[in-house]
Amino acid sequence: MRKFTTAFICLTIITIQSMAQTVPGKITGMVTGKETSVENAAVLLIKAKDSTLVKTIITDKLGRFEFSPVANGNYIIAVNSIGFKKYYSSPLTVAANTVQADKIELTIQPKQLDAVTVTSAKPLIEMKADKLVVNVDASPTNAGSTALEVLEKSPGITVDKDGNISLKGKQGVTVLIDGRPSYMSGSDLANMLKGMSASQLDQLEIMTNPPAKYDASGNSGIINIKTKKLKVVGFNGSVNAGYGQGVYPKTNAGVNLNYRQGKLNTFGSFNYNYRKAYQQFEVVRNVLNSNTHALAYTFAQSARMPDTRNTFSSKIGADYSISKKTSAGISLNFFNTKMTYDNNSTNKISGNTGNLETINNSRTYMTPNVSNYNGNIFITHQFDSTGKELTFNADYIRYKDKHQQFFTNSLFDKNNTPLSKTDTLNGNLPTGFEIYAAKVDYTHPLAKKARLEMGAKTSFVTSDNNIRFDSTINGNIVTDSKRSNYFIYKENVVAGYINFSSPIGKKISVQAGLRYEYTNGKGNQVTTGTTFKNEYGQLFPTLYISYEANEKHQFSINYGRRINRPQYRDLNPFVFIIDKYTYQKGNPYLQPMFSHNIELSHSFKHFINTTLNYSKTTGSISEVVETNEATKEVFLIKKNIASQEQFGLAVNMNKGLNKWLTLNLNANVFHNRYKGIVNDTAVDLSAVSGNFSGGLQFKFSKGWDAEVNGFYNTRGVDGVSINNGIGMFSLAVSKAILNSKGKLTLNIRDPFLLQRYTGTTKFSTVDATINSRWDNRVINLSFNYRFGKAFKTTKRNTGSASEEQSRIG
Repeated sequence: MRKFTTAFICLTIITIQSMAQTVPGKITGMVTGKETSVENAAVLLIKAKDSTLVKTIITDKLGRFEFSPVANGNYIIAVNSIGFKKYYSSPLTVAANTVQADKIELTIQPKQLDAVTVTSAKPLIEMKADKLVVNVDASPTNAGSTALEVLEKSPGITVDKDGNISLKGKQGVTVLIDGRPSYMSGSDLANMLKGMSASQLDQLEIMTNPPAKYDASGNSGIINIKTKKLKVVGFNGSVNAGYGQGVYPKTNAGVNLNYRQGKLNTFGSFNYNYRKAYQQFEVVRNVLNSNTHALAYTFAQSARMPDTRNTFSSKIGADYSISKKTSAGISLNFFNTKMTYDNNSTNKISGNTGNLETINNSRTYMTPNVSNYNGNIFITHQFDSTGKELTFNADYIRYKDKHQQFFTNSLFDKNNTPLSKTDTLNGNLPTGFEIYAAKVDYTHPLAKKARLEMGAKTSFVTSDNNIRFDSTINGNIVTDSKRSNYFIYKENVVAGYINFSSPIGKKISVQAGLRYEYTNGKGNQVTTGTTFKNEYGQLFPTLYISYEANEKHQFSINYGRRINRPQYRDLNPFVFIIDKYTYQKGNPYLQPMFSHNIELSHSFKHFINTTLNYSKTTGSISEVVETNEATKEVFLIKKNIASQEQFGLAVNMNKGLNKWLTLNLNANVFHNRYKGIVNDTAVDLSAVSGNFSGGLQFKFSKGWDAEVNGFYNTRGVDGVSINNGIGMFSLAVSKAILNSKGKLTLNIRDPFLLQRYTGTTKFSTVDATINSRWDNRVINLSFNYRFGKAFKTTKRNTGSASEEQSRIG
């Protein structure tokens, strides 16, 4: 391993040295308080001649900052940090050299802050070297929304009718919560995000090609959802409440508390969210004869499914500075959602001549009760002032779903004459998993601003699913052995990585990384005694090269190989009943899919960003439809159906047109092609698609703000399905009140009911058309109030649970 590491580093250095040029101009410095350094201070580089802002950066944990490269000229350094007076430096002259700024020592505000106001200078969209950041509170139209709805209108992200998330036209997104894996996908993840209010969110970090320190999972990248955590010294907090009215009501309320003093920082949040909604859909399936491919029968379904969800979530934790160089922390999170679904559907079956034959009226009543507990402990040690740092994290996560189902089915002939007694079926579907994970990361600065990072991680996952269905026959309860099943899945992943980064020459910087992941999964279908094993190890290289031509033009190129493993629910071979004729079932033979991703980006004046991307995915996982002509049942199952190839172009623009108007535009156009074999039938589907979103933000006098925000997704291909265009827009107006300590926001989402889904699935013996709509037109009124006082502190708190958790892959 030592030889391999040495060879890897040497090869990287030799490669990037070939691009070396002359040393650029740069400005370095350190920001301190009276007795210690100041982290997360905003440092502004300003032209001395006309006060034009050139760049803004944030100080690191040691209070350090660096502007590089910097064109020749005279500059002023300005520093902003909460609780301190604003600082301005004397003019600095840069002439292709390194300028060390004078020691910057901030002074405490002579008057304690009576309150923390809610105004923010953060833009809605921020483009950074390795990610795109969405500041949730910067958009008034997010008020009253759910976390899933915030994702839905973010640049490059699409959410389909089932809650599956795609990034730049590709599924397989890994979603992190405060830097930690959610270990959920599909309906489980969608239910959790629908239960989270936008008022709980701080930022979305969107990474299409994450560095080697992150897990390689996520075919199309990573979305990190950062929840709010206040950082002001002293006791402070915020409260929020909101009410929304669509066809049904929606409410939310929450409180965030933080106390930061000396070596100790404690924090907590408590949130409640109630939503009642509905989904209505129509499906028409023309099922073809498997031999002749002539029409066998037509299945037409119409259903309305009202649902309610009560969600409570909380987070508590503490950070403690053991010494100037060592800090530790603990955080505990709890999430619970109680849901009810009442699906009433009518299914009409017609013969191959179009004549109605039978009618089925069914009711599916489900009561999922999902609980998610997770805890994290961390310890960080800084060896010296150069930045040598070692961090250890350990996590425990427990997820439980106490899922109950109740079915009734009544069968009639075409004249509505009963053909049989109403049958009933009761389902008890408890599912859950436990995860133990630990990770260690080490950072080692090298000469000439180079840096070496390395680390290792291991995780153990156990998924336990004991599914039981009981039928009621002549008043007696009888276990349905054909549908009942007990399945246990265990998985261990061991990973290690090394990452090297360095500025090279005058305008070039390079980062290269290599990650290795070994997976050992074992499945046991206890009911039948069937077992399976999946064991494999893979390497995942990453490479980033950036070139800053001048202040107007910056270029970068990056490459990464990624993996998307099957979800635990998809591996479970049990049957999940939707109605009498529609089922879902797992596939224990699913294999992971792998992708190669390349991106070439250009930034113009730091406000127009253009990205060309190409990706090739093998073993693409998609949901397909299988039919049983004898029983007329339809099974939905995930399979490795094809390879996927994508070419794409994305453009993001965030521009302040004047003091009161800001424009945000995002466009992503891509060509997807799926090619493979589904049910012994060749499939070759392709389409050019686009995701477009944008908004206008208005800032008026006396604390008034307004926004118009919307998105549109064109027709596109998703596996074997073709989705038609879908879009909507929202309007919002907000007013700062109570001496700018509070904000009142009125938001109208999709006022003209534009957002509804239509699509088709055509392959083999299946020809289906789907139409779906839901409770999407909602008017929300929300209130947010922040409070607290800031006090003088004698020592910087270097620990922060959520910040350290973001280092977990």
